[in-house]
Amino acid sequence: MRVLVSGAAMAGLSAAHWFARHSCDVTVVERAPRIRRGGAPIDVRGAALGTAERMGVLDRIRAERVPPRVPDDVVGPDGAVRARFAVAWFGDESPDDVEITRDRLADTLRAAVGDGARFRFGTEVTGLDQDDTGVTVTTTQGVDRYDLVVGADGLHSSVRRLAFGPEERFVRHLGLYVALVSLDPGRAWRPGMFNAPGRMASIRDDADGPLGMLMFRSPRLGDDRDADAQRRIAGDVLAADDVWEVPALRAAFRAPDSPGFYFDSVAQTRMPAWHRGRVVLLGDAAHCAALLSGMGTSLAMTGAEFLADAVRRSPGDLAAAFADYEARQRPLVRRAQGSVAGNADIMVPATAAALDRRNALLRETAAAVGA
Repeated sequence: MRVLVSGAAMAGLSAAHWFARHSCDVTVVERAPRIRRGGAPIDVRGAALGTAERMGVLDRIRAERVPPRVPDDVVGPDGAVRARFAVAWFGDESPDDVEITRDRLADTLRAAVGDGARFRFGTEVTGLDQDDTGVTVTTTQGVDRYDLVVGADGLHSSVRRLAFGPEERFVRHLGLYVALVSLDPGRAWRPGMFNAPGRMASIRDDADGPLGMLMFRSPRLGDDRDADAQRRIAGDVLAADDVWEVPALRAAFRAPDSPGFYFDSVAQTRMPAWHRGRVVLLGDAAHCAALLSGMGTSLAMTGAEFLADAVRRSPGDLAAAFADYEARQRPLVRRAQGSVAGNADIMVPATAAALDRRNALLRETAAAVGA
């Protein structure tokens, strides 16, 4: 079976591994010139730990894990420390969960693929024409024919748009935005988290360099896809805050050449079906749970295993294979997507009263765990 995987992030790399392992002829296309670097640390949790073990990468993931962090100070609008915070208090599925940097996990998954797939970087799917026997795929590099197309190309998936329709039909803005920026490693940064009503900024340094994060509550912004506008928006959100490390963070977000800059809506993908004919979606393209779930990478990994295994068992009946894949994956997705509202209230309280309640909860939790 000839399989095209669109996207070379966690979902696409995992899919390439599993389809190659099941003796498929696999090609991976990625619009970026290389596997993307940078970004916030991510988690391998719950059922994905078993997937990683069956992939043969769990030991390496554990060896590359981010060291456990002491709880961070939480700074209020006046610059005073109001509480302490650790993600593990609210996010871990089990004590075995692993936090790892995106770069290290991507390198681990790419090594697991090995020579099992061809990679074509700087290449994007621009057309799909399918019939009962296959899919004719047009990319920015030419035209080819495949038995199966896997759209693992993220929240703003080109494959989903081509096969299912406009993004607006499936992607739901959750009323928040997130921005990331790599910070100057030569500067001594104070790790921690700043909160004011409706916005949060944080700094962490987990061996691969210091990282700044901003999250803020907002309706959908009209210019949220323009890079210059994104930098301006991120800086403006913090314009009134001059405590802790916020002025330096504000400058880093606004810098026109800021390395590792990322900005996007916090959103979920909601679809009644993840397949159409011989095209099937995986990871955020199918079911983005939003970063506040902490489960996006884990869902990408489990979904890739479930999909490839279902196709292996029913290669002549893709409709049955896709139904099997969805039946196994959807319960995990429903749980992850349902967790986001509560996590948003923890990370970005909307009002001063909500912020006071959150800080009281953090103090109670810290006392309970002896932090």
